[in-house]
Amino acid sequence: MLSRRLGVIVSLGLLTALVLTFLTGFVAAALDLNRFAYHKYAAYAAVALAAVHVVLHWRVLVGGVRRWLLGVRAPGSGARSPAPGRRRDVTADRPLSRRAFVMPGLLVGLGAAVGAWWSSRGAAHALEEGRDLGQVYHQWSKPTYAGLLAKSLHVAPQPSAYKVYPAATSITLPPPAARFGPSLPEVVARRRSVREYADRPLTLEELSSLLHYSAGITDVRDPTLAFRAVPSSGALYPVELYLAIFDVEGLEPGVYHYDVQHHRLALLRRGEFRREVFQAAVSQDMIWHASLALVMTALFARVQWKYLDRSYRYALLEAGHLGQNVYLTATALGLGPCGIGAYFDDDLSRLLGIDGYDEAVVYLMALGPARA
Repeated sequence: MLSRRLGVIVSLGLLTALVLTFLTGFVAAALDLNRFAYHKYAAYAAVALAAVHVVLHWRVLVGGVRRWLLGVRAPGSGARSPAPGRRRDVTADRPLSRRAFVMPGLLVGLGAAVGAWWSSRGAAHALEEGRDLGQVYHQWSKPTYAGLLAKSLHVAPQPSAYKVYPAATSITLPPPAARFGPSLPEVVARRRSVREYADRPLTLEELSSLLHYSAGITDVRDPTLAFRAVPSSGALYPVELYLAIFDVEGLEPGVYHYDVQHHRLALLRRGEFRREVFQAAVSQDMIWHASLALVMTALFARVQWKYLDRSYRYALLEAGHLGQNVYLTATALGLGPCGIGAYFDDDLSRLLGIDGYDEAVVYLMALGPARA
């Protein structure tokens, strides 16, 4: 009797471990969670319980294999009569009833209830008048395991990782320099926001190296997924780069888009737009002396299809990664970068020709040759 109860307990535990392994694996695959610890632990538990289950039912397993291999019972023959004095186990001849599914159903329901309760512990705060919207969004977008499971069932098409302007004039950039600048520790030590620039234009070679080592494709070993110099959640790369060119050798002034896939520029608008950028940057003086203004935008659909309410977080994280890349690469090239957080979004959106909603400006930088 004790061994039979133990077998039932182990069987229920194995069923629970298998359900958890499936659910955690489904979430990990849907959300691209690398090394999801709970999925690993659930799988280990399932393997251990399966081994215990085999040990407890070893005699039944060996007997079944022997009957199958030796053909003790011929096909179609009736069951053997029980030995005298031995009670026949009539439960083996009974078909599965609905009661056999009650306990697994209860376990799954209990797991869902516990997950919902655990999820409710981190529920977002309601929007109240006078509260900071950023803090409300931060609380609202906190993850929970129940929420992750629900979001993993969301199905949406993945947008393209590259934005192209097929009707625009393309300018091929020269190959980026293979070596330049001081060592990394020295570059980090020298990194500063520079607001005064040398009296010379930026060269096209400097611009090519800056763009490539800040945001360019650096790893093409996988033809379906080209990795770039900047880290990105799920390698979705929602951040796009635009350039307002003021004084760069080999380029006429205008608004350009960086085509990262082919390492080239697409000319969107010809003209001198220094005054427009200056006014959009709340009249900050360094724009008047910079060689160009670098504008980062976020295409939210590239992350929303997968990460839903956390997509805005990930877009801003990537903009920060890219901004630091620009700082370090520019410093190594002898250029002076300056990040700008104060700007009029709508003015820059009109300049770039974007809607400011599905694609919005998230970072602005001034850049030019640094003074010696």
